[in-house]
Amino acid sequence: MDPDDRAFLEEMARTLDASMRELEQEAERLTEVIGEERVVELAAYLRKEFEPVDLEEMRRGLDYDDRRLLSIWIRLERNRSHRVAAGRRTMILDAGREDIDITSFDKSKNK
Repeated sequence: MDPDDRAFLEEMARTLDASMRELEQEAERLTEVIGEERVVELAAYLRKEFEPVDLEEMRRGLDYDDRRLLSIWIRLERNRSHRVAAGRRTMILDAGREDIDITSFDKSKNK
């Protein structure tokens, strides 16, 4: 692996790790503010477990903290998928296997 590639991937991983730690701390803080029952409802809302009419009603009732927590969860998921991709890319480059297509392992694209 080219040293520049390794340095880039390592810096990307460190940045993503730091970002995820900050987001997780903010999510914990908001969970305490919002309350566990509302957090469970928001998680179900994010997974779209309600009927469309109920989803729309719930969307209209979201306050700032609700929206902030939903945003944090989405950013965390995106950062985790980027972190996994960086780790896989590092493993592939370390193994010298440029023939492996890591996009087939990217679960975030299959949603």
